[in-house]
Amino acid sequence: MSKQQTNVSATENKQRLEKLFRHLLPLVDGVADKLRFVLIVGALLIVWIGTWLYVIKHFSLTATSSVVTLALLPLLILFRFWWAFEELKDLPDIASQMMGDAKDEFRQSIQDIRGGEVSKLSFLGATKGMWSVRSMLGEASELLGSYISISTLINPFMLVLGVLSLGSFIFLLLASIVLAILAV
Repeated sequence: MSKQQTNVSATENKQRLEKLFRHLLPLVDGVADKLRFVLIVGALLIVWIGTWLYVIKHFSLTATSSVVTLALLPLLILFRFWWAFEELKDLPDIASQMMGDAKDEFRQSIQDIRGGEVSKLSFLGATKGMWSVRSMLGEASELLGSYISISTLINPFMLVLGVLSLGSFIFLLLASIVLAILAV
């Protein structure tokens, strides 16, 4: 392979990554924000359920701990997704390690995203966003190689668990509302 072909290939890869990151960064930022909100609300709901069981209804500590532990499992899965999305926000640094001068352009993209409006909370949108990120990361994995760990976001089994966890969160929300009504 000649030096000119290598330069053309590197330039082409850089352009592909820039295009991919421009589409990926707003989606990653939005989904990470939604998942962070779900985690905060979910933790508060679990505290409420534990309080309702132990303090208001006088269940045993063992029963309350069991219910709270089971309710925490979906949140732990969602936490893993949130963490993976937060790691993806470091794409400009990763790209700079790979390609050098692309760093400033990607940093500007992130600053533009953070300076813009935050989209409304939508659980369906978060679920759809997780699948969209998966398809884009599948394309990027060949370009990024081993620079980042994106297995959580690409693995279909983990995505199914993530969707089930979002569904469990909705059930947790409904159960907390019913418990609040019964507590009054």
